[in-house]
Amino acid sequence: MGDGRLDGDGEGTRPTPLPALRRLLALLSTSYGRRDLLLMLGLGAAASLAEGAGLLLLVPVLDLVGIGGTASPSAGTLLTGLGLYLLLVTAAAGLVAARSILSHDQRTRFVDGLRGDLHQALLHVAWPVFQGLRATSLKQVIAGEVGRLGLCHDALVNLGVAALTLPTLLLAALALSPALTLVTLCLSGLALLLVRRIGRSGFDIGLRMGRAHQEMMGDVSDDLAGLRIIKGFGAEGRRADNLSHRFADLRLLQARHSRIQTYEHAALLVAAAVMTAAAVLVAILWLQQPLSEALVVILAFARLAQRALAGLRFWRMLETSLPALVLYEEMLDRLRAGAEPPAGGDGNLLPFSGTLSFRDVGLRMPDGRQALDGIDLDLDFGTLLAVTGPSGAGKSSLADLAAGLAYPTAGTLSVDGMVLTPDRLPDWRRQVAVVPQDPFLFHDTIRANLLLAAPSATDADLWAALTDAGAADFVRTLPQGLDTVVGDRGGSVSGGERQRLAIARALLRRPRLLILDEATSALDGGSEALVLETLDRLKGKLTILAVTHRDATRRAADQVLELAAGRCHTKSHC
Repeated sequence: MGDGRLDGDGEGTRPTPLPALRRLLALLSTSYGRRDLLLMLGLGAAASLAEGAGLLLLVPVLDLVGIGGTASPSAGTLLTGLGLYLLLVTAAAGLVAARSILSHDQRTRFVDGLRGDLHQALLHVAWPVFQGLRATSLKQVIAGEVGRLGLCHDALVNLGVAALTLPTLLLAALALSPALTLVTLCLSGLALLLVRRIGRSGFDIGLRMGRAHQEMMGDVSDDLAGLRIIKGFGAEGRRADNLSHRFADLRLLQARHSRIQTYEHAALLVAAAVMTAAAVLVAILWLQQPLSEALVVILAFARLAQRALAGLRFWRMLETSLPALVLYEEMLDRLRAGAEPPAGGDGNLLPFSGTLSFRDVGLRMPDGRQALDGIDLDLDFGTLLAVTGPSGAGKSSLADLAAGLAYPTAGTLSVDGMVLTPDRLPDWRRQVAVVPQDPFLFHDTIRANLLLAAPSATDADLWAALTDAGAADFVRTLPQGLDTVVGDRGGSVSGGERQRLAIARALLRRPRLLILDEATSALDGGSEALVLETLDRLKGKLTILAVTHRDATRRAADQVLELAAGRCHTKSHC
C-alpha cells in the first residue's frame, strides 16, 4: 500500500518502511522543541569534530615515538602530544554523555506524549464504539507498541550520530591519504553490495510480530478473565494448546528475525576484515605510505567500519520497530473516528425536573444489529421506572441512551423539552449516575472508590451514602473501614458487597437520574430489601430507571416498561 498501512498480515504487496518513517519523523518534529533539536545536533557535531581531531593528532604522536622514522622525542614533547590527544578524547566522551542524557529525556517525553494521545482518545470515544473494541489490543498498543516506538526514537538518534560521525572520520582519512581513502571506499561499497539483500524483510517481519503479540496477549487476557469458566469446563488443556500455538507463531517470527540479523552482521564483519587487510596491502606495497599515516588511516577506517556496523544495527532495529507506528495509528484512528462530539452545549441544560422523553427512538449498534426500534416513553421526574424483558430485548441499550452513553440513531431524546443533541450529552451525564450489573471497583480503598463520584465529599457524606445503600454495617466490620483496599476489580469483597458499594458511590453523586442496570441481581433478599427501602425514600427526590428481573423491584415501581426484541411489548407500556 502506498502509505505503508496494511490490512491483515500484509499479504500481497510487501510493506516498505519509508512511508512509516516519514510519519514518524513528523511525530518527532512535533515532540522536539527547536532548541532541543539544535542542541542535540550541536552536541553530536562537536563530539564528531573532537574525535576527528584526535585521529589527526595521532600522526605526529606516532612520528614522535619513532613509528614514522623520526628520532626519539623528548619526554616533554611526547607528554604534550599525548595530553592533547587525551583531552580531545575526554571532550568527545563528555559531549556524548550530554547528548545521551538529552536523548533519554526526549525519548520519555515522546513516548509519554503518544500514550497520552491514545489515552485521551480512549476517554472521549463513544460508548458503542468502545464496546466493539478488544481491550487487550488497546492495552498492548499503549504498553507494547508505543514502547517499540521509543526504540525507533533511539535508533534514529544513533543513526543521526552516525551520519554526523562518518563524514568527520572520512575527512580525516582523506586529509591523510586521499588515494588510500578512495581505494578503501570502493572496497566498502563492494562489501555493502554483497550483503545488502540479507535483511530487506525486517519491516514485514516486525509488523507480523506486532500482530502476533497482540493475539497472544489477547488470549492471555481471556484466560485470566475466564479462568473460572475454563476450570469449570475442564478446558485447561485446550486453552494451553491454543496459547502454545500463539507462542510458536511468535517464536518462529522472532527466530527468523534473529537469523537475518546474525547472518547480516557476520557477513559485514568478514567484509570489514577483508577490507582492512586489503587496505594494509595497498598502503604498504602499492602506495608506499609512511607507516604512521597508514596506521592512522587504517584506524580511521576501522572506526568507520565500527560505526557503519552500528548504524546498520540501528537501522535494522528501526526497521523492525517501525511497524509499531502502523499499529499505533490504526488504533488511534479507530478511537478518533469513534469519538463523541466535543461538549458544546449552549449552557441552557438546567437540572432535570420535568420529563425525560423518548420519541420514536431507535438504536443501531456498530455491528449493524438493531438494538432498539420505535421507542416512545415519558419518564417524569421523581418516578421509579422498572424496565423488564428477556435477555437481548434492549434493556441495557435503553439504559445507555438514558445515561447519555449512546446517542439514538433514529428519533429524539429530550430533557424538559430540550433535545439531547450529541454535544449536550457530556452535560447531561453530569446529572446521571449508573450502577451496572457487574459493578467495577478500582484496586484501591473504599474511600478512594467512593470519592471518584464526589471528590469533595466528607466522611459524613460517605457514611450517609453507604447507609442508604445498605453497605455501612459491613464496611464498619472491616479492619481498616473506609481505608480497606478492595482488591483487583473489587475481588476481596463479595458480589453483593461490591454491588452495594457501587450503589453508594452512585448515590454520593446526588444524581437527578439514577440508573440501576440489574443492580440488585447479586443481592440477597435482605440486602435487596435495604436497597428498595432506600429507593422508596428517594422517590420524589430523583428519577430512578431500574433494569430488573426481580419481582420486588417491579412491585416497587411507579411504571413498568416491558421490552421484547428492541420494542415495547405493548403500547400501553410506552
